[in-house]
Parts: sequence; C-alpha cells; structure tokens
Amino acid sequence: MLRAFSLAFGQLFSGPILAVIGMCAMLGVACFVGVWFGLDWALTTWLPPDEASDGMWSWLTGFATIVLAYFLFPVVATAFVALFLDRVATLVEQRHYPHLPPAKGLPFLASLLVSLRFVAVLIAANVILLALLFFPPVYAVAWFVINGWLFGREYFELVAMRRLSAKEADALRKRNGLPMLLTGIAIAALVLVPFVALILPVLATAVMVHRFHQLNDAPTG
Repeated sequence: MLRAFSLAFGQLFSGPILAVIGMCAMLGVACFVGVWFGLDWALTTWLPPDEASDGMWSWLTGFATIVLAYFLFPVVATAFVALFLDRVATLVEQRHYPHLPPAKGLPFLASLLVSLRFVAVLIAANVILLALLFFPPVYAVAWFVINGWLFGREYFELVAMRRLSAKEADALRKRNGLPMLLTGIAIAALVLVPFVALILPVLATAVMVHRFHQLNDAPTG
C-alpha cells in the first residue's frame, strides 16, 4: 500500500496529471461559487429587504459556504470522477505498466452511474454518522471505517472494471477485503488535509491503479 501511495504522489506533478487536477479543482470551486450565489439569492428572496441587506447575513453566507466547501469538497469532486478517471488511469499505466495492452476502458454512462451512486451513499452514510457526534471516540472510529470502506470500494471497482467485468472486479475486491479497507481508510484520512483534499479524486485513482495491479498480479491459492 505504501508503494502505491508513493508512486501516486510521485506522478502528481507531471504535466498531464496536473492538467486533470486543475480541471477537477475548477469544477469543484465552480460548484461552491454557485452555492454562494444561491444562498445569497435565497436570503434576498426570503428575508425582508432591510434584513437581507444586513452585512451580518452576507458574512454568514460566506462562512457557511467555506464550511461546506471544507467538508464537502472531496465528495463534490468525487462526483466528477467519471469525467477523468480513465484518463488518469491510462496515464499511470503508460508510465508504470507500459508492457500492458490498452485497457478496454469503462463506458462513461456506467462510470457516471457508479459515481453518482457512490456520492449518494457517501452523503447518506455521513448524515447517519452524525448521530454518533455525542460519542466522539466512537464517531471517529466509525467515520474512518465507513468512509474508508466506501472510498476503497468505489475507486477500486471503477479502476478494476477498466480491465475486468463488474463481477470479476467485485470478486477481486472481496478477496482482498482487508487491504482494500486499509487503503480506503488511508484515502479517507487525506480528506482531513485541506490542500490534499483538493486533489483527492485524482490521487485516489492513481493509488487504486497501483493497488489493482499489485493485487490482480498476486498469486492465488
């Protein structure tokens, strides 16, 4: 696992990968700019004119947007993974696995549906986890385990289905449940690092490409 992260970080600053990171970051920022204007519009629509123009509401709108951006940016950025996952995976394989034949790829619609399903489940799981906030140690452990499992499953299956059928990808993941959980927990931990969270989908994709080839090439039996 450490080797996968090391190789992934080492390729982040290559030109083609940086271009993808920039696109992902801009899409995420655009979403939250839209949220900012949306909140401002809601305030001016629902509140009396004198209250809506109060500077306090503007500050609250900005603060709420910043808080939402910090906690939800990785989730929002992950929603765009279908747009660039195959591109990132191809770049990683060209550099580190040039002996492999080109992957068949993952149909855009299929990857989009998987990504949207993942985002919906991720949001729902974290909303449910809020019930544990009154028990901080339990909440922390549950947050890492649940989000780690979700991140590990999502990114591994998307990467694996570029070369395997959905059934084969699922079987490979299940055979390596613990390694996938640990990799997912490591990815989830990066959500808490502000600037790393901006590049999380690209980094996670690169990591999972390496993990897929490590586990798929491992002897069985």
